[in-house]
Amino acid sequence: MKMVKVFFGALLTALAWSACSNSQEGPLERVISAHWEFSEAGSNEWLPASVPGTVHADLMAAGRIPDPYIGTNEDEVQWVEERDWVYRTAFEVEADLLEKALVELEFKGLDTYADVYLNEQLILSADNMFVAEVVGVKQVLKEGRNDLRIHFHSPVRRGMEKLKQLDYIIPAVNEQAPEGERSNVFTRKAPFHYGWDWGPRLVTSGVWRPVILRAADAAVLEDVYLHTRSAGEEVAELEGHAEVQVLEAGAYTLSLAYGEGQQVLKQELQLEAGVQQLPLNFDLQQPRLWWSNGLGEAYLYDFVFELHREGKLVDRHHLPFGVRTLRLVQEPDSVGHSFHFELNGVPVFMKGANVIPSHTLTPSVSKADYERLIDNAVAANMNMVRVWGGAIYEEDYFYELCDQKGILVWQDFMFACALQPGDEAHLDNIRREAEYNVKRLRNHASIALWCGNNENLHGLLHWWNDMFSPEVEAFMWATYERIFLDILPNAVEKHHPGQAYWSTSPSAYGDAPADRKSGDEHDWTIWFGEQPFSAYGENVPRFVSEYGLQSFPDMATIAAFAPEEQQEWDSPLMRHRQRGRMAYVAPGFNGNDMIRRYMARYYQVPGQFEDFVYVSQLMHAKAYKTAIEAHRRSMPHTMGSLYWQLNDSWPTISWSTVDYYGRWKASHYAVRKANAAVLLAPLVEDDRLQVFVVNDHLEGFEATLRGTLMGMNGTRMFADSMQVQVGANTSTLVLDDRFGKFMTPEVQVRDVVALLELVRDGEVIADNIVYMAEPKDLPLHPARLQSSWKTVDGAYELTLVSGVVVKGVAIEVPGKEVVLSDNYFDLLPGRPHTVVLRSEEALTESDLVLRSLNDLRHR
Repeated sequence: MKMVKVFFGALLTALAWSACSNSQEGPLERVISAHWEFSEAGSNEWLPASVPGTVHADLMAAGRIPDPYIGTNEDEVQWVEERDWVYRTAFEVEADLLEKALVELEFKGLDTYADVYLNEQLILSADNMFVAEVVGVKQVLKEGRNDLRIHFHSPVRRGMEKLKQLDYIIPAVNEQAPEGERSNVFTRKAPFHYGWDWGPRLVTSGVWRPVILRAADAAVLEDVYLHTRSAGEEVAELEGHAEVQVLEAGAYTLSLAYGEGQQVLKQELQLEAGVQQLPLNFDLQQPRLWWSNGLGEAYLYDFVFELHREGKLVDRHHLPFGVRTLRLVQEPDSVGHSFHFELNGVPVFMKGANVIPSHTLTPSVSKADYERLIDNAVAANMNMVRVWGGAIYEEDYFYELCDQKGILVWQDFMFACALQPGDEAHLDNIRREAEYNVKRLRNHASIALWCGNNENLHGLLHWWNDMFSPEVEAFMWATYERIFLDILPNAVEKHHPGQAYWSTSPSAYGDAPADRKSGDEHDWTIWFGEQPFSAYGENVPRFVSEYGLQSFPDMATIAAFAPEEQQEWDSPLMRHRQRGRMAYVAPGFNGNDMIRRYMARYYQVPGQFEDFVYVSQLMHAKAYKTAIEAHRRSMPHTMGSLYWQLNDSWPTISWSTVDYYGRWKASHYAVRKANAAVLLAPLVEDDRLQVFVVNDHLEGFEATLRGTLMGMNGTRMFADSMQVQVGANTSTLVLDDRFGKFMTPEVQVRDVVALLELVRDGEVIADNIVYMAEPKDLPLHPARLQSSWKTVDGAYELTLVSGVVVKGVAIEVPGKEVVLSDNYFDLLPGRPHTVVLRSEEALTESDLVLRSLNDLRHR
């Protein structure tokens, strides 16, 4: 019965391929994605499989394991990583395909140790999740049915075999395993699969990217590379090359066009058999340049390369391409060295976040998930994301979206918080990985920088500096230098010439340890260092590529993984879910304890869990607002602010501003406002008030700074305005004064709040609220909100007004998914605030639950 099922599936697949191939010119490509099965090695019990996919997802779909994201189910599925797994399918091949000059199988991604058999003949042994493998199969395929089988060896057992060959430990601090059993460094696989301080341990296996059967005659356009040598208003000069695999020597024509057939290049070529690299040089007149989000259009040319032979199309290659120049500028100055990106000749302050995979079971991330991720970045006025080095080189669609949306990418190579083995086979594997991924991603306008690793240099200097013998330590340093100062930069120089390479993050100019005077910094003085939020503004680094604070996610997200009896900040399940272990503070101390510790510093700690979650989010928002304002206020000394982290890989308690299900935390609303093109960034120290205007626009302007001083009870105390001149693309100090002169003996400073507004052409283009005390010390009055509700163009408008200052107004709609135009805001006396709500479900005002700090204070 099994054989009938497989053969019938193969027949259907063959029919589908034939229909596709009849209309296709040039090389034939067929994705082998149907009728896969999998089995634990040796069991011969075959279950349906999804390709691309993972064994964990397939086991869940078959009902063999529970969802590891719910409760403590993760612990129940750890056995999966210890087993070998076999995947198989069958497909039909027609006789005419076997007559092609080139017939090959491409495995875009095998996770990780995989032996591949075609018609029971071993054709490939793979050992790198991050490298596509191409195998010629013309002599192995046969007409009719062909059987493909892939045996995946346990990555944990393979890693342990290598670990046991050494008489010393290679540190991998974030792997969730005992120190002597941390094996991920021996395997070129996503490190975060082994667990991290924000995610589960789910060490996957499987065919995680597509399998493609390809056949061709004559020649194949294997690769095209373009680079913008220079670009101005009148002309852009482009150069690069096309890589052609010539199967039949002869005369060929290579052409390049865009738009509606506008040809920019045509070459008549006499090509010998073999791989040929053809130089490309051409100009574009009056080019449309690619700009990052906020500075202009992220315009992409649709370049179409065609290879003809004797008037017949041989191959075609589409390349969406952004014409732009981009360089990392590091110039000596009075402090050290600058560190900023210059796009089309313009210095750009980088506003953004670190991203991680949106699913621990990596292939489960859908196109809709990617769209949501990048849309959330755009909505928060970001222009850069960092693809962090403990994860994966992302899918092509991720970079395509970044190209389209104007989001630059700081791209790490996949090394994080760990050292590496130094044997030649491992180093050769890394070299292959680097060259493959640089070539794969180099045409994307979004790629801004290649970074060697995350925190490995910092670890060598501060975490692991006393754990090795002198001989082993010397070898570890030599291995580090070979990988990050030789192999990786050479791969970039060879395949992406002119692109910036940064050996490690964080670090200083000249591959030196981070010093805040040059290079980039991970500012963890807040959170791990327990410093107050004000420390974000002290000795501000040149470029801050990591910083952050944790919060709990939305209650609906918590309910998805925790039953009601476990919904307490300190319950066993919540401590299990929290992966930030902080035993250096105290035994058993973790991120939940640190959330509470910071909360007590700034807020009154509530007793009810829902209120605790709400206040954790307000605190989270306060931290990110404080940090971004401090970084942008320091422009141009500081030219980048990338917080940790934008998203989650499972429903959890973490640093993310958007949770696993796409729900915005309070912090994402705060980030959106703090990243606005024009920002009012006040600084209060004692009774001194400084007001900075940060302007990302490339033109300065004159505006009115308006200030209103009022009591927390709504009493208007003082108002004034002044004309200010705002600089272009910089931070400008527009006010430096003392507000103590407005105080009287009967008025306490904590009773006073100031509203600052920047007005241009009669419109408020930026505002900010200044409090003179921390939230826990503010004299909050009963809210007594007044509201109005109406339906407008398929959405709903809620308008709130109050006679007193209401802090942290949160609008919740339990049981329904709603997108709000604003949330977690402060309401000032007599100033209505309107929020637009959108939902696929009908809403009424009675569906809403309003929460504020005032309510908590006066229950």
